[in-house]
Amino acid sequence: MRYLLLFAFTLISLGSLAVQDIVIQGKVLDKNTNSPLPGVSVFVAELNRGVVTDLDGNFTITSLPNTNITLKFSFVGYSTIVKSVKAGAQTKELIITLEEAMTNIDEIVVSGAYVMSKESSPISIEKVDLVDVLKMPSPSLMTALTRTPGVNEISLGPGISKPVIRGLSFSRVLSVYQGGRFENQQWGADHGLGLTETGIGNIELIKGPASLIYGSGAMAGVVNLIEEKDALQGEVDGYLNLRGYSNTLGLRSEAGVKGNTNKGFIWSFNGAMESHADYLDGDGRTMGNTRFNTQNFKGGVGLQKKWGDTRIRYTYLKQKLGILDESDVEGLATFRGDRKTQEPYQNVTDHFLSSETNVFLGEDKIKATFGLHKNLREEIETGGEFVDLGLNQTNFMYDVKYFKSLSPSLEAIFGVQGFVLQTINYDDALEYLIPDARKDDRSIYGLLNYNTEKWVVQGGLRYDYRKVNVDASAPHFIDFGFILPGDPEDRKLERTFDGVTTSAGATFRPDSHWRFRLNIAQGFRAPDLAELFSNGVHPGTRRFEKGNADFQREQNLQTDFGIRYRTNNFSISGEVFYNDINNYIFFAPTGEMEEDLEIWTFEQSDARLYGGEMEFDFHPVSAKWFGASTSYSMVIGQRTSDLSYLPYIPAYRWNQSVDFRLKDLGIFQKPYISILGSLVFDQNKPAPLEEATPGYFLLGMNIGGNLKVGNTLLDIYVSGTNLLNKTYMDHLSLFRPFGINQMGRNVALNVRIPF
Repeated sequence: MRYLLLFAFTLISLGSLAVQDIVIQGKVLDKNTNSPLPGVSVFVAELNRGVVTDLDGNFTITSLPNTNITLKFSFVGYSTIVKSVKAGAQTKELIITLEEAMTNIDEIVVSGAYVMSKESSPISIEKVDLVDVLKMPSPSLMTALTRTPGVNEISLGPGISKPVIRGLSFSRVLSVYQGGRFENQQWGADHGLGLTETGIGNIELIKGPASLIYGSGAMAGVVNLIEEKDALQGEVDGYLNLRGYSNTLGLRSEAGVKGNTNKGFIWSFNGAMESHADYLDGDGRTMGNTRFNTQNFKGGVGLQKKWGDTRIRYTYLKQKLGILDESDVEGLATFRGDRKTQEPYQNVTDHFLSSETNVFLGEDKIKATFGLHKNLREEIETGGEFVDLGLNQTNFMYDVKYFKSLSPSLEAIFGVQGFVLQTINYDDALEYLIPDARKDDRSIYGLLNYNTEKWVVQGGLRYDYRKVNVDASAPHFIDFGFILPGDPEDRKLERTFDGVTTSAGATFRPDSHWRFRLNIAQGFRAPDLAELFSNGVHPGTRRFEKGNADFQREQNLQTDFGIRYRTNNFSISGEVFYNDINNYIFFAPTGEMEEDLEIWTFEQSDARLYGGEMEFDFHPVSAKWFGASTSYSMVIGQRTSDLSYLPYIPAYRWNQSVDFRLKDLGIFQKPYISILGSLVFDQNKPAPLEEATPGYFLLGMNIGGNLKVGNTLLDIYVSGTNLLNKTYMDHLSLFRPFGINQMGRNVALNVRIPF
């Protein structure tokens, strides 16, 4: 690994010899009046920095690389413009016109390896801005993302949830944080996403195989948390965010400050604390011990220079998450508002240190990302000094990419990527579910991107190799009676997995109205530790779980096809997909018992998932104060052999939204009202030994705007979910088999104070 570090620092030195002071200037105008627009944000995605236009609509961006860059022009009440330009000595002054609009379709995305317009990407990528999260917050960040068509969550109460993308979940969805792979033992059904909104700018969701870019674990897609923008050069700014929830009596406070000196030194610090009591269902019943508390701190420093930029970031996250005992819901309820930790609970600690460096070499670029992540997970049932299940995980990851410009329209990426992950059980734990293990992942890949005004074509090839070594020979494993699958004499096992993945896709935009997108991609996933080697009690789920060390790698081939048509008044889009998976691994009950626990085993079979999403957005030019949207998503999952249904497949869902933008009311500026509906249909396609789930309808509302206090504009958002206080169970809830309902009515108040 030290050679990779030396290589990165050498590139920084080389890059400093090949830079020029390149400047782009321009003006932003209103399309209808041709008048200048002051305060427009002009953002350079490749550099994570930008400027705002002055009173005359002018902007100037300095110290740019001599290469293609992507500019995003955004202003409240106007449509967003994404424009790719070649920075250089001959760059002419840009004239950008923005049109008034209530909604935006296009955005910049970075999760597809290439920085580009979302509408141009052959990969289906959805973007959720932080503002959207603040307007309709949830105790879990993942819950706030499920309003995206094709995205759901598997939950264990409001504090623990993990993503489901087009019916696939668990270790098939990869999390990316601070630019690096975030491994927090997502193999466990009761292990949540483990990430919060603190200090982020937006979230990007790749829907479909992304193994070519991110490696094993991205077979279903990616949840990528994008860091907030750097401060403007020469400025320091910050914010205070306060939030309260009515249902859980939850409180969240968050503060952040960031700066950027005139010499390019950038820094940021963010911190948050959050606390929730037990939640109430629609009948007013308290779900005992669903309380949780989190503390989060992150800081970063870096440099922005003509040769490129470099950043070092650190994040600390502490979570104490109550575990509901279905046999003693009332007994653990204590009193309303009690948020004190009680057994059983999870105690999770994360330390994440990462670095990102971009070096520009003429028209080319090197991007090097390194990360060190330590995850401590304890599940405590018996209290006192004892830990029932304790896991200490350390992961070092690396990803070095070389971006090569082959022509004005053609670019290539060549890279090496991998990680070394070590999982060690506490030797004084009372129970053991998986053995000690070491995973060593290595890969090499190459991608091509052809980008013109009408066409974007992408393709690539990747080779992955993984070696897994497990060891259950330590005395505490022997004393406990833990036996590896197959019962090897030396109590050790080794498995290797390797293979080639490919991807190809194209986007065709013949004019400003139509967009066609086709993508065919392979995904690869090596079985995780629980699927291969688990053989014991899992405290958080009340199950005895058994793996199979002979499982083969999962391999899928997914085809996506999408069409979008838009005018000044509306847009309509549709996406369909078909996903064929070899050696699909799933979890199912056996009906057998181990003492008082039901035995669940992992099984493997070929499978298929297919479905799609449809969206309609209406924003009439003649009534700019009004807008409406609706979306429909569906997925069906089946075993190929007998066409029986797969477990944990979400029900069909139909979302609706009606938005009203009102006139200023004194000091209350840019007020709006949004009425939201979500109709979840009956899930009448259950897997064997899985019960059907009736559908339900949830009504929500969001009211907000800017409150002017002196010279400061406060962002005020009041939102309500499940306003009709519906009593219901979600098919993907891990509480559903125990008859535990979801959360009832919840009203949230969010105040964001900039300074």
